[in-house]
Amino acid sequence: SFFTETEEFKTKQAFKLSGSDPEDGEFDMQTEDVADAHVPRELREEFSLKDKTVQSISPYGLRVMGRRLYVCNSDDDAQLKESGKCGVVGNRFQIDGRSVKLGSDKTVLPVHRWDDVHKLWTAEQAPWVMVENYKLGRDKHGHVDFDMIPAMPRKMTRFSPGEAPSPVESSMGGLLWLPSAMVARAIEASSAVRRSRHVRRGCDFLVAGSPRPAVASES
Repeated sequence: SFFTETEEFKTKQAFKLSGSDPEDGEFDMQTEDVADAHVPRELREEFSLKDKTVQSISPYGLRVMGRRLYVCNSDDDAQLKESGKCGVVGNRFQIDGRSVKLGSDKTVLPVHRWDDVHKLWTAEQAPWVMVENYKLGRDKHGHVDFDMIPAMPRKMTRFSPGEAPSPVESSMGGLLWLPSAMVARAIEASSAVRRSRHVRRGCDFLVAGSPRPAVASES
């Protein structure tokens, strides 16, 4: 009946999610090719980092999708949409607990790769990336500000309404997940910073406590 059809239409409209998927052809009017943060999306599997390696990702690019930070194998969106591979770091509350700061200018981040067998992001035999700290801007609460990091290109994502986010395996904290060479570099960098600060304080003390040299008078 007309009433039943009308009610059915209203019900479908009521449950319709805000935003649309590019696959349904309703994004033709949108100019920016970035994933809408308000629409649930997942990284397409063909763009997921899967290789088992403990090497550094270089070159790299930081991208954000939803509430997660990703590291990709390029910082150029055009190249990413053609042959990009990205892995998960974590959300803004997890980054500091998983990262290692090297001095005052760089931070090492662990990157989770996609495990096809267990269907999750894993830190086992996964790469890492060394990031300049200025690329990890902070918000007023001291967390990494995702609004300052480029969004993941929409072509690399898929619409995922009603799905739970892909699970991320808990990674080992601190320096334990780093290769031994990186541990040595991290310790050496921290020690060098402490030594330089100690030397500067000692020099400042000596200069402040030393008598001024006598100035020869002109006669």
